[in-house]
Amino acid sequence: MGLFGRTPDKPPKDLVNEWSQKIRKEMRVIDRQIREMLEDTFESMEDGEEMEEAAEEEVDKILFDLTAGALGKAPNKVTDALPELQPQGAAAASDEESEEDIEAMQSRLAALRS
Repeated sequence: MGLFGRTPDKPPKDLVNEWSQKIRKEMRVIDRQIREMLEDTFESMEDGEEMEEAAEEEVDKILFDLTAGALGKAPNKVTDALPELQPQGAAAASDEESEEDIEAMQSRLAALRS
């Protein structure tokens, strides 16, 4: 008695071989489909980079229009060195007015001590 009450027309070994061949064929089909989907995905990723570049160009054009061309005159990056600032204490010490302030504070401090 075979599967579902029928007697098998072929021996079980032949049936298993047929099924394994069918499964192999289906796996090849599935493998091809997966490869095609991967290729499509990678192609669309390349298109995405092109779209991103086009979007950046469009944003640059709009910013150029909004700033009336001033943005186009600005450098991409600053190459000049920033000027060195003197510490505030050194600038104050060199100033004559600040020296007078220091002398006045010292005289007040001496008056408070006595």
